Amino acid sequence: MLHRRRFDGGDRAGLGVVTYVYGLVTAVGLAATLTTGFLLVRGPFLGGALLDPVPMLVALCGFVVGIVVLTWGATRAAGVGAGT
Repeated sequence: MLHRRRFDGGDRAGLGVVTYVYGLVTAVGLAATLTTGFLLVRGPFLGGALLDPVPMLVALCGFVVGIVVLTWGATRAAGVGAGT
């Protein structure tokens, strides 16, 4: 019996270009999360000065966006939630 490949718009058969793109998105989200998380934590816990209110709000927004991008990229790269 011959198996037909189903085309669902992605290349789930192996590590293709789409998987690498989602891996890159995941890496960017991780970098944004780590960088902004360090800026938020360095004052109270690492002996640095606290950020002013506006830069702290920008860093907090960057942290939240980084978490969202990291989660989206990782779930897409792993194929979680992909309908069959």
